[in-house]
Amino acid sequence: MTAHRTLPVAASAVLALALVAGTGCYSKRFRTIEESIASLSRTADSLAVAHERTRAELDATRAELATTTRSLRAGSETSVQEMAGRIEQLEARLDEQAALLDEVRQRARTRSLGLDSTAVGGTSTSGAPGAAPAVGSTTTLPPRPAGTAMSPPPPSTTVPSTGDPASGVRVDPTAAYDQAVVDFTQGRFPLALREFREYVGQYRTSDLADNAQYGVGESFYAQGQYDSAAVEYRRVVDGWPSGDKVPAALYKLGVTYQKMNLSAEARSTYRTLIEKAPRSGEAKLAEERLRELEQR
Repeated sequence: MTAHRTLPVAASAVLALALVAGTGCYSKRFRTIEESIASLSRTADSLAVAHERTRAELDATRAELATTTRSLRAGSETSVQEMAGRIEQLEARLDEQAALLDEVRQRARTRSLGLDSTAVGGTSTSGAPGAAPAVGSTTTLPPRPAGTAMSPPPPSTTVPSTGDPASGVRVDPTAAYDQAVVDFTQGRFPLALREFREYVGQYRTSDLADNAQYGVGESFYAQGQYDSAAVEYRRVVDGWPSGDKVPAALYKLGVTYQKMNLSAEARSTYRTLIEKAPRSGEAKLAEERLRELEQR
């Protein structure tokens, strides 16, 4: 009789221990997601500040250009052209910052939904790693111009353990991506370049890997290294042909070719973009660029 009573008591003890362990596991998951949301919120705040700073600089440059144009004198044409080029650069940076800010805010909302789902159902619905490119999905691009041959990609490295193995909790790798974004928007382009490259090398199968590869191209472009930027934009298209960064990479590749005075390659790239993603915002911009090229 004693033996029969012992079994239910033992089973109850095991169940209680399992509940305690499960509660601790979910608590750690909550903390991980909450820390990720807080990190994204800080990144969004930093991006918003940088965005407003760029907007103010753009407004000031436009005002200066208007003043110079009204008082056009001998020798001032070069100054006007320089300011017009500066305005173009600032407008491009403003667009990039706005896109990055939207992306970070969207990921913060996704994480918040994941936290709510974890609280209700006990499982996280945060973004899953990006799917592998679809078999047979390719994008035809113009031949690479001389001097922009594809260099070998950075070697992949094993992702180091960044958490407690016993608890199974790992540090969210998106923190590294967010830091690269912050450094880029604040003009620390060489540092952002290194951080984006490190992210691609360590987290190539993550859902932000193509974004980070695009960031590599943007970092080169922002420094005026157009040959290298073209190589890196092509890597986005070649490495993630089904990724959501392909339209942006194709558009910036076309713009880069224009910067390099490679009009034929630019036209071909814009046409490829319009054919591959006709409903994208980048396709509309590509159509405008094509019209401008054809009028020249």
